[in-house]
Amino acid sequence: MSSKQLGELIDLLRNIDDKLDTLVNFQRTLMPKPKLGKEERKILKLIDRKNTIDDMMAKTGKSRNDVRVTLTHLRKKGLIRSIKIKNRLVYEKT
Repeated sequence: MSSKQLGELIDLLRNIDDKLDTLVNFQRTLMPKPKLGKEERKILKLIDRKNTIDDMMAKTGKSRNDVRVTLTHLRKKGLIRSIKIKNRLVYEKT
């Protein structure tokens, strides 16, 4: 595959990715908002692309396992995703 063909393929895949993001965001607007428990609301307030699990533990007084379980629930509800910034695993709202 030539470098020109590879560049065209990458452009095509980025275009597809952008369109899929648009479709997913549109679908989310049609879905009812998920119900959140008290602990989920507390953790969700800390989702800011800065706080790690350790930060959330310190700010909530919860164990590592409790924070991880809550993050998993929020992720399954489609409200957050994990990202790496400067070799730190943090979370952002979707």
